[in-house]
Amino acid sequence: MSDYLGYQGQLCVVTGAASGMGAACARQLVELGAEVIGCDVQDVKEPVKQALALDLLQQSSIDQVVSELPDRIDRLFNCAGIPGMPRFSALDTMVVNFIGLRHMTEALLPRIPKGGAIASITSVAGMGYHSNLDKVNELLAIEDFDAARSWCEANPDTANGYLFSKQMIIGWTKARAGDLATREVRINCLSPAPTDTPMMPAFYEAAPKEFMDDNFQAPVGRNATPEEMAEPLILLNSAKASFVSGVNLWVDYGYVAQVRMGQRPALLG
Repeated sequence: MSDYLGYQGQLCVVTGAASGMGAACARQLVELGAEVIGCDVQDVKEPVKQALALDLLQQSSIDQVVSELPDRIDRLFNCAGIPGMPRFSALDTMVVNFIGLRHMTEALLPRIPKGGAIASITSVAGMGYHSNLDKVNELLAIEDFDAARSWCEANPDTANGYLFSKQMIIGWTKARAGDLATREVRINCLSPAPTDTPMMPAFYEAAPKEFMDDNFQAPVGRNATPEEMAEPLILLNSAKASFVSGVNLWVDYGYVAQVRMGQRPALLG
């Protein structure tokens, strides 16, 4: 049963590896025997093989990191993200959470071999993506970094920051799954419920904690831990999910199930 998930010796790139879910992911991958390269705008303190400075807000920073990464990448974990207002503008949130994530992933795709995989962190906040599919597809069609940023700037009501950026990750994941299947490369994403990371206080600045807990907390009655999100993300990218692609995995202890069944208000779509 050793190396059950198949990570021994695998080259894994983890963005957002300095804190929260990304740090938990990087740490667990190292424990599983993977060679981990951690990327973040902050210092990465986990025991990774290499740490690279990455600012997803800047295309030049992304391109520089891409130039420094190895020719073969077995698994890519997109864990970096920002919480949006009031700490970050809606435009910057769109760029970091989706445009930068997509730009880096697409640039690295030629290096991901047959059997490789991509897993991205989105959010239950993106659960309304399908009802907003026309706008999701409109932005998906704009592949250029600067042009996509300009579209967001010109459409502030749609590109509203955190919610739409998370819708975009889900839509992009599903849109790319079929094409990547022809190369036998998998792509999935994970939608966490509220999780106790360094990002959580920013959400409480945008809305009172009581409101967040009443309306968005998992039915189990507590927030998740970063490790409880890193573990299923690692599973999605592992050898034990070899036929799983195009999936958005709700990791919310039943929150979305309650919303879909009319047991809780559908405040997120």
